[in-house]
Amino acid sequence: MPISYHEQGRYRKLPIVRALFATNLVFAVAILVAWQAAVIFVIDPMVWAADRPLPSGNDVWHMFQYPMFVFWAGPSMAMAAGWVLVQSQNYKAALGVLLMPLLVAITTVIFYVIVPLVGGR
Repeated sequence: MPISYHEQGRYRKLPIVRALFATNLVFAVAILVAWQAAVIFVIDPMVWAADRPLPSGNDVWHMFQYPMFVFWAGPSMAMAAGWVLVQSQNYKAALGVLLMPLLVAITTVIFYVIVPLVGGR
């Protein structure tokens, strides 16, 4: 099924939205597939911010416990909501929804680095 000219024009306007879809997808898949390596970079600061221990265990059910669930479900839900918003041609809302999980992760990592330097716990 060929893409019509209208659909081609619509997707040309969305390079940042497509990049955010890809970034959220990489983030969610990295947490699901390589969660032990992700602990070093993202999950340790997020667990610190949530003030909850990381679920112990190597089974698949620990991925559905808080805070692990938030790390992959947040970007997944943002991608689903962003897709719905793109289909309804509400690009600014899609941009905001897709930025939210990334901004939360970046802000948490920044605070994780800064707070101990200032004298927090």
